[in-house]
Amino acid sequence: KNMVIVGSSGGEFGVRGHLDAFDIDSGEHVWRCYTVPKPGEPGSETWPADGQAWARGGANCWLTGTFDPETNLLYVGTGNPAPDFDGEVRPGDNLYTDSIIAVDVDAGQIRWHYQCTPHDVWDYDSIAECILFEQDDRKLLGHFDKNGYFFVVDRTNGELVQITPFVDRITWGAITRDGQVTAKVYPDKEGEPVHFYPGPAGAKEWTHAAYSPRTGLFYVPVQDTGATATRRRREFKESIPYWGAGVQVDIEDMAGSVSAFDGNGEEKWRYRNELPMCASVLATGGDLVFAGKPSGEFVALDARSGELLWQFQCGSGHHSSPTTYSIDGRQYIAVPVGWGGWAEGFLPGMLGAGHGSALIVFALPESS
Repeated sequence: KNMVIVGSSGGEFGVRGHLDAFDIDSGEHVWRCYTVPKPGEPGSETWPADGQAWARGGANCWLTGTFDPETNLLYVGTGNPAPDFDGEVRPGDNLYTDSIIAVDVDAGQIRWHYQCTPHDVWDYDSIAECILFEQDDRKLLGHFDKNGYFFVVDRTNGELVQITPFVDRITWGAITRDGQVTAKVYPDKEGEPVHFYPGPAGAKEWTHAAYSPRTGLFYVPVQDTGATATRRRREFKESIPYWGAGVQVDIEDMAGSVSAFDGNGEEKWRYRNELPMCASVLATGGDLVFAGKPSGEFVALDARSGELLWQFQCGSGHHSSPTTYSIDGRQYIAVPVGWGGWAEGFLPGMLGAGHGSALIVFALPESS
């Protein structure tokens, strides 16, 4: 609709998340949509009535959203509240953190939301992609959350359709089929270490799942690893990280997979890996699923069975997103390799994998 819409980052520094829209021709600012309500706005009752917790609330939208012209809604995942692990300074559900929000792109206003992790104290951003699909004549949205659950909601109104775990180990809490959340393990005492699964890197973080309308399956890169958090009270200071804990990620007893689920949440197959899968997957019209491993292999799987069909050692770990394109009728697959910083950055050192960065492109054979 002739707009560029971009989110903000910085939830770990105690900022108030927002989306901005700009006119694509002139750059004029069209609207701003805050993802944490100020006092008096809908949802503000989920924050402390006194103080400035809402103004430092996080809920940043640091991944690209998905627009549906039929509903005129932009679907965006929001990040963690701030401070990440110290929930005592922000009692309540803390809307609209850790949520899927549907924003009217004309008005720049939230029309509905679904909160995946109320009162998050595990750093479970819900920033992951929102995949639009249709099933049983319903317009639906699929979302694999860092908290380990696969959510399907009605994208017209946010109604929960189904929820299922997609990783084996979930100890932080439980979510029932009707969406009721019960926290079990969290850093609630100052200086006392607490271990939980998934760790703050998530059962799946920012790297994307894929969906194939040919197979009707979702393909998700899974990280099965835990972490230990020790709560440490920190007063808010501008430009200083506002975590509220020290965190140590597990470097042993890890696993991963590319797992295939249908729209009802049933797992159809699993391609197992001894390490977490930390890169986006790509599903193609040729019924292939491409995925990169942290140890450097780039693999092609059968989209219907999960069978390994091909692999290539890229020389560095995968932590990005492959893509496909064609030129003059010849198809190519391109994949960036190399490690940035952040939570998954511990893997290269542990593996001894290369740290080089590159863009590697594969071409299909020329047709005769």
